[in-house]
This record gives sequence, structure tokens and C-alpha cells, in this order.
Amino acid sequence: MHTTTTTSSVAKTLHMPIGYRFCPTDEEIIIHYLRPKVLSFPLPATAIMHSQDLLLHHPAHLPGDPKEKRYFFNKQGLSQPASNPAGYWKPVVKNGNTHKLILATGCNHPIGFKKTFVFYEFSDHRKSGSRTSWMLQQFCLLYTLPTNMQEWMVCSIEMKSKNVKKQDQRPVKRLKICEIESVIDDDDDDACSGVTFDGDLSDRKDDEEEEELIS
Repeated sequence: MHTTTTTSSVAKTLHMPIGYRFCPTDEEIIIHYLRPKVLSFPLPATAIMHSQDLLLHHPAHLPGDPKEKRYFFNKQGLSQPASNPAGYWKPVVKNGNTHKLILATGCNHPIGFKKTFVFYEFSDHRKSGSRTSWMLQQFCLLYTLPTNMQEWMVCSIEMKSKNVKKQDQRPVKRLKICEIESVIDDDDDDACSGVTFDGDLSDRKDDEEEEELIS
């Protein structure tokens, strides 16, 4: 992943082996990254960048590859700055709530929560804003910390593209597996006859996530 440093407050940059992508679950962010960060414990990888002025810039100009989902450590209690000339982040409300609990696998015990925001670009000399496809999610611990501990949060930023997902990926998922195997063994005409990739489950999961973020 290509990494740039467009803000002066970035203390650490992303270091991942070539071909790897940082794709943690919500639970992994809380347990393996945010909680150790708050407790000043070692982190499993330097995969989350630091930025003190995350909300002061257009998301496309933040460190990292804007085509990828980027993760940042940021201090809690940050208010929406009035000095951002590009726009502002607006919280997403779903079923009357702006927070969504993050549960531990197996016991369903709440370990944290996340909030979703949509970026609005300024137009007409900052008198109004137009909605964009940029999404920000804030991950926070659920419990109150001692006063001697710094309160951190993890923020993920990405540009959602719903139309490209549905139009470009679904035809590929319907390719027959037997068309691939026939190249290896032309004599076996019955191999995987009629077997197709079934993308219904993954599509349903992606659609549910889109509805949650872009409701």
C-alpha cells in the first residue's frame, strides 16, 4: 500500500508486506489495537497511522492511499473543527441511534462501540454542503478509563462505491467452475457439471453493510 504524509502530525506510517492488506474486524480493532494502545501495550503491527488533525482536511488528502481503507489513531473528545475549508463530517443516524455496540465473539459481551459519519463538501462559499461517498467510522472502548490513561479511538476512512460493486462483480461470480477445470482436463466432460459460484450470501452481507453506512 502506498503511503503519503500530507499532514505534519503523522508519527507512524503503515508498514505491510507486499501483497498484504490490513482488513481487521470490528472486534479485532477493539481487542488487538485500541485496547493495547490505551494501556500502552505493544501492538501486533504498525498498521494504524497516527494523526492529530484528522478532521482538519479533506479525506482524499489524508496520509495513505485514498483508494484503500485507511486507519488512524486519534485522541477522543475531538470536536468538529470550524477551520476545515473542505467540508464537515455528519453522523449517520440509524433507528434513532448514532452508536452501534461491538460484541465479543461467543459471549456477546459488549467491548466497544462505533459511530459512522458521512463527509459533506462545502459549496457556495461554505453556506451549504453536498454529500459525498466518503465514510468515517470511529471505534471507541465501552468502559470508562482511569484519569491517568489517554483516551484514544481508531478511525477508519474509505470511499464507498456501491454501484461499481453490483455492476462489476456479480457477472464474475456467476462464472462456472467447470469452465476452469475443463482447461486442465478436457477429457472429463462431467467434471463439476452445472456448478456455479453462488454470490448470494456475500452480496447480502455487502448490501446489509451498505444499508448500515449509507441509510
